[in-house]
Amino acid sequence: MKHFSACLAIGICLLGLALIASGCSRSDSQPLQRKDVLIGTNLSLTGPGEAYCRSTEQGIELARDMINEQGGLLGKPVQLISVDNHGNADAAATAVQQLATRNVSAIIGPNMSACATAVMRPAEAQRIPVISPACTDPDITVDAKTRQVYQYMFRATFIDPYQARAMGDYAVEYLQVTRSAVVFNSDSTYSKGLAEFYRSTIEAHGGTITAFVDLAAYQGDLKAALAAVQEPPCQAIYLPLYDKKAREFITLARSSGITIPILGADGWNGPALAKNTDAAYLTNLFYTDHYANDVHEQTAETFAERYYEKYGQWPDSYAALGYDSLMMVADAVRRGNSASPQQIAQELAKTMDFTGATGRVVLDSNHDAIKSVFILTFWQGEPALLKKWPAVTTQ
Repeated sequence: MKHFSACLAIGICLLGLALIASGCSRSDSQPLQRKDVLIGTNLSLTGPGEAYCRSTEQGIELARDMINEQGGLLGKPVQLISVDNHGNADAAATAVQQLATRNVSAIIGPNMSACATAVMRPAEAQRIPVISPACTDPDITVDAKTRQVYQYMFRATFIDPYQARAMGDYAVEYLQVTRSAVVFNSDSTYSKGLAEFYRSTIEAHGGTITAFVDLAAYQGDLKAALAAVQEPPCQAIYLPLYDKKAREFITLARSSGITIPILGADGWNGPALAKNTDAAYLTNLFYTDHYANDVHEQTAETFAERYYEKYGQWPDSYAALGYDSLMMVADAVRRGNSASPQQIAQELAKTMDFTGATGRVVLDSNHDAIKSVFILTFWQGEPALLKKWPAVTTQ
């Protein structure tokens, strides 16, 4: 009996050690052993950025549905694990840790610059690829000081220098603008960066920036800012603000009788701006964006139709970017024949000819998307595509 008890005890100990060893290696092997492929999302579903991130999530969900309709990935269904970061940088960083414990193969999000910046180091430490659908800040994929590329940080969108340059080029070449004012908010990295990039583009064309007005210096007083851009006179106003503040400025300018072109960026969120602005004021407005439902592009058209079928409304650019983000991950999984986070990261870095809802995407050596910029205006109260600005590298 004593011999049997001793053997039983040894057996239990060995079994325990085997289970511990199995648990320790679970993180690396889990994506290959599961009956599904887990993808995490790290978005602001409540709090700042909610309007953008809700549609991003819907685009991701549609991509999941369409992938699963085609048999999933590696013969396994895709499942989403969603974490709400509330638009908070610390919460976004914590979300990476939470999703890592759930053994996700990749993470989509955040969209907001502060949140995306906060996840860079956790993503590298956990060795999980993070793809931001909509963050245009140049420094989320590259260390701002060392210029070293983060191995696990990617984006599905173009960067701010790219869209600001496109708008500056368009203003000069198509609107014949030589004298432009700029109204921005230095409290926002996004707004300040776009303002600087646009200014350098206009000046590179030999144009003049007649006023460079920082709303922070006027404590957000739009009337004072509007007065500041009128002397000396200008031919256009560049307004790289988010939709609510942009809407307030546009309404004030147009109701004050100012009819010159007002130019903006993706933060305007064209569909939302059109919905919440008097149609009489949606005149002579131009902005850059990531997406427009172009009936000449089959992928974009299919995406728009399926999105409307699922949600009962047409998609905005954030929905399209969410959709493309998951489809880019799926493309990487198929090319690498693996759901391992490390393999996915390697394959994402090789993305050279991906076609999504927002067009053809090439990821450059900084993991930034090289793609066309859409120049839009408003026609009969709705966003309308004017031109696709061709893709060029900023490196």
